[in-house]
Amino acid sequence: MVTDVGHAQRVIIGTRDAESTGGVLTEVGLVTWRSLVKLTRTPVLLFFSLFMPLIWLVMFSQTFGTVFSSATSGGFPGGPAATPLPYDYVAVLLPGIAVMTAIQSASQSGFGMVADLESGFMDKFFVAPIRRSSVLAGKLLADGLRMAAQAGIILGIAAILTLFGWRIPFATGVMGALLIMLLAAAFGVAFSGLSNTVALRTKNTESTMMVSFSLTFPLLFLSTAMLPKALLPAWVQSFSTVNPVSYMADAARALILTGFDWTAIGNAFLAILAFGIVLNGLAIMAFRAQGK
Repeated sequence: MVTDVGHAQRVIIGTRDAESTGGVLTEVGLVTWRSLVKLTRTPVLLFFSLFMPLIWLVMFSQTFGTVFSSATSGGFPGGPAATPLPYDYVAVLLPGIAVMTAIQSASQSGFGMVADLESGFMDKFFVAPIRRSSVLAGKLLADGLRMAAQAGIILGIAAILTLFGWRIPFATGVMGALLIMLLAAAFGVAFSGLSNTVALRTKNTESTMMVSFSLTFPLLFLSTAMLPKALLPAWVQSFSTVNPVSYMADAARALILTGFDWTAIGNAFLAILAFGIVLNGLAIMAFRAQGK
């Protein structure tokens, strides 16, 4: 049998005679653990997936903070009369940075898939006594845990900034932060279906990178990730209503600025679910076609 995954095979074979659910959980856990261990061996990926969003958080908040304050000095369009906002633009931008981090991490999921295909490691999974669904589920679970941790780091840095006078209310406290981490992880796992599909179909890192990155900025800037909907041009407002990024950003922004908006949170999870079913459905079909 394949020596590189000998330990994993012995554990899986030992559990095959147990209940089916236990076997699946064991397989998913093994693949998840392997993916997380592999990630620790390339910490540079974690650094750069956080570096650019943090740069954006600082630069955009400073560059557009004055513009945002001027635009809202008379109150939001269609909203109540002018009152001083109790928060800075960085609080408005923070959900967009969380989305950006999730999208970039989702792209890395495809890069990792290509690396496993090129190294032949994925072929070893295909001949090992393990369900293919467990392989993909384990990789997605590892991605979700990584994305939740990255969103937590972003929020933690934002919390530190409040000590230096940056006005970020965090209206829902720790529970809201945990919910934002869950939203970011769910959105990232959903979006990773795209990069995994391209990776499995092309087996090429450049193609995966091109497709993933070419969609990142349109999804971000044609949504409410950077600004509230009321401040966007009319045609962008129209597009944002069908952009899943907007639903995630609106829910996260409410958790930071005002409180638990369960309608926005429910809409966000529904949008992420629909987005994930489509993209990860394509990834599953591409994955099943491998090794045949």
